[in-house]
Amino acid sequence: MMNDVNVHFINKNHIDSFQKLNFLLFLQTQPDLDATIQELAARSYLGYTALLEKIIADLQRVGLIDQTGNGYKLHREPGINASLKHLATTFANPVARQKLLAQVCG
Repeated sequence: MMNDVNVHFINKNHIDSFQKLNFLLFLQTQPDLDATIQELAARSYLGYTALLEKIIADLQRVGLIDQTGNGYKLHREPGINASLKHLATTFANPVARQKLLAQVCG
């Protein structure tokens, strides 16, 4: 459920929109994915690349995404992976998801 770990991760990493949260949860399911912005936009169903460019820049600034040549991928760190798995578990619960979205978008 929504707890201090989720709240801390969201606040620390400036997860401030549904799109940013959804993109992170997508990357959590594809930890080895290394792709260009266009490929990420298509695979994550965020077709608007200008928005995704901003999301990636924000996530890169806080250390959640790494640039790899022309591509980007989720930063590999056990703490990040554990936090994203916890967020994904929370997001899977409809009631907890509403609280999570209120925290992100509120």
